Amino acid sequence: MATLVLDNGAYTAKIGYSQEKVSVIPNCQFRSKTSRLKTFTANQLDEIKDPSGLFYILPFQKGYLVNWDVQRKVWDHLFGKEMFKVEFADTSVVITEPYFNFTSIQESMNEILFEEYQFQSVLRINAGSLSAHHYFHTKPSELCCLVVDSGFSFTHIAPYCRSKKMKEGIQRLEAELRSLAPAHLPVSVLQPANPICYPWEGGKLLAHSPDYDEIVVTREDYEENGHFICEEKFDI
Repeated sequence: MATLVLDNGAYTAKIGYSQEKVSVIPNCQFRSKTSRLKTFTANQLDEIKDPSGLFYILPFQKGYLVNWDVQRKVWDHLFGKEMFKVEFADTSVVITEPYFNFTSIQESMNEILFEEYQFQSVLRINAGSLSAHHYFHTKPSELCCLVVDSGFSFTHIAPYCRSKKMKEGIQRLEAELRSLAPAHLPVSVLQPANPICYPWEGGKLLAHSPDYDEIVVTREDYEENGHFICEEKFDI
């Protein structure tokens, strides 16, 4: 079974199969200010000679996915024949969403991924959790880390211990990073070579981990248990 990793950001979508390289694509649609009948989706922007006459239509507002019509059209393009040619019945998807995502948005995502696209299995997860998995995979001797998840809409500081998210400690960035760590502990800062794709690379690693099948929800699970099984398995 193929695994598609989609870091679904508010500005760009980082997407690719776990056996392949990542593509960074605008997560939006575009329309011309002079001719609004023509709509461009995602990387179709590359076809436009003069992008200065365009305005953006974003699926995200203030960090949360609220325009499902636009998001569906972007996903239809990404999953379709022009891009990743997804065979949904034989594909698992790892997809990111914000910390503390609203329950209504989580349930809408379940319905679209399972009922409309009919993926074989789904793992919904925070981008910061994928970054933490990547970090601990490359530095197995480390016990804890603080992930600075700085996105298009806001920044979160999230503590992790051995890949486990310490949810009660997550904060939006309003103080200096050092103030979030005990005074007697040294703080070292790691900026990945490619921070935009670092969570996606973590998702790629997670897709190949031995316990991957234990943390996903299958379409059969969802059809039998509905949103409850997703709420139980996915720590958002």
